[in-house]
Amino acid sequence: MTIQRTPLYFGPEERSLFGWLHSPPGSRRDLAVVLCPPVGHEYINSHRTLRHLADRLAAAGIPALRFDYDGTGDSCGDDEDPDRLAAWRNSIDAAIRTVRALTVCTRLGLVGVRLGAALAAEVATETEVDSLVLWAPVIRGRAFNRELKALHLTGGNRVVAIPESGQLEPAGFVVTAETQRDLAELVLEQQRPKARRVLIVTRDDLPGESPLVEPWRAAGIEVEQRPRPGYAEMFAPPHNTVVPSAVVDEIVDWLAADAREPSVAMPAIEVRTEQRSAGVRESFLAFEAAGCRVFGIVTENTTAARDRPLILLPNAGATHHAGPNRLYVQLARSLATAGFPVVRFDLPGLGDSILPDPAAENDSYLPAATAVIGAAIDAMSASAQVVLMGLCSGAHASFHAALDLDGAPIAESVLINPLTFYYKPGMPLDSPASAYREWQWYMRSVRRLDRWGKLLRGEARLHAIARAIVFRLRDKFARQAAAFASTFTTRAVPSREELDIDLRRIVRAGRKLTFVFSRFAPGYDLLMDRAGPVVQRYRKRGTIRLWHIDGATHTFEAKQARDQMIAILTEHLKERYSR
Repeated sequence: MTIQRTPLYFGPEERSLFGWLHSPPGSRRDLAVVLCPPVGHEYINSHRTLRHLADRLAAAGIPALRFDYDGTGDSCGDDEDPDRLAAWRNSIDAAIRTVRALTVCTRLGLVGVRLGAALAAEVATETEVDSLVLWAPVIRGRAFNRELKALHLTGGNRVVAIPESGQLEPAGFVVTAETQRDLAELVLEQQRPKARRVLIVTRDDLPGESPLVEPWRAAGIEVEQRPRPGYAEMFAPPHNTVVPSAVVDEIVDWLAADAREPSVAMPAIEVRTEQRSAGVRESFLAFEAAGCRVFGIVTENTTAARDRPLILLPNAGATHHAGPNRLYVQLARSLATAGFPVVRFDLPGLGDSILPDPAAENDSYLPAATAVIGAAIDAMSASAQVVLMGLCSGAHASFHAALDLDGAPIAESVLINPLTFYYKPGMPLDSPASAYREWQWYMRSVRRLDRWGKLLRGEARLHAIARAIVFRLRDKFARQAAAFASTFTTRAVPSREELDIDLRRIVRAGRKLTFVFSRFAPGYDLLMDRAGPVVQRYRKRGTIRLWHIDGATHTFEAKQARDQMIAILTEHLKERYSR
């Protein structure tokens, strides 16, 4: 028997929370666990580890509920809503009530990561728990605020100055001044959780005793601290994440050691499978493809007639179906409000589309992506029109599906910041992107007098500027040389890497193409170097459209650029497919 994973909505019906209940394959122990994730980019990057942790708890006979806080992930709301910390604590309370109702377990464990650990400990001051696991907990909110500010000032979005309001945008998520004020009041060692036993998993690269140990032991709590490796790998960008399996197994063993026997059978589970908010309904989609049960979320308008094309959003990189910076959630809800049904789904081995072999997961450029997109079209019974859309590797998948799915009703492919049109295994996923992020940074800085001042004062990193220029020129020269050489090559059969020919094939099949690039994006140069005349010809005919978004990084970390991109695409599709 295999682990049963059940997606569900819970909490207030007018403002639902999204979660997954991982149930044991047979009988269960009398302990249920709620997993409290971190927030922001740490939530996105640790998604894979928390899913593995929930699976291993279930395999050990312990049902586990992982979920998204209010305003995060697939739950209702937004990170700019008021009272975020209170809403997140209330989300944990709702998760506790839900897992108790579904499992009928009398004992409860909480596992929190980073800020999720602090929130779990705070909830445990009001709700008694048997076991509390805090993994790399945020202990003081003021220090966490400083981390967020540093990330805002040094990350890919660092050209965006901190406004007078004090609002931060670290790694693509908004942290309002109110949220920062509430965080500043967090001092975890002053809390006294009602937990019989506590495990604190600290980073092995930060030695020393946690400031929680002494005061909590003095309060009569059984506290154990274990420094462990794997922190950096767990929070790496999604395509580079490594699940710290030894730490995950250790946490499971620690929880299972106190789980009561004998085991009892899991009760039958009935859950909510849709949520409605602000005129939009969201529900689950599952279908079989490429040896995997593929998971997706359908977002559609509750009032408009379903007469506009279906939009399919495959993963951007290895980020799960919420998208980087939660971009896919915001994009899907905007498009659904405009009348377009949208399916954002995980390709096999990514997010919540789980392959039997964990070693095969986390492939951003899945060879079977075209077949999976075809299966998604069939699963939605799309007989009218379909628009394919995706960012980064999602653009690559949408391009090749439009090229190869001859019988599918594909009307258009919308390609957002593709890094390549012809991926080959082994191509680097980090170095080109990081180099172009630096290039974007310098090109935007050229327009700012204060940056010129730093250069004249000798405060700029001249070696870094030189490295970025050399990389850019070398890359551009290599692509132009390859394009020039190809004009003297005669082939009986066109290469599958002749972009101009493939663009013509897509358009001649009656399909349109739309490109959206952040300014100075490498994909734009690649497109124009290899197929510029074709692009310009079809732009004049209206079968190809192209936009540039100023101030945008590869994943649209800046809220202003992200909102602009979403607005452009929403208006473009409304105008093109108006009835």
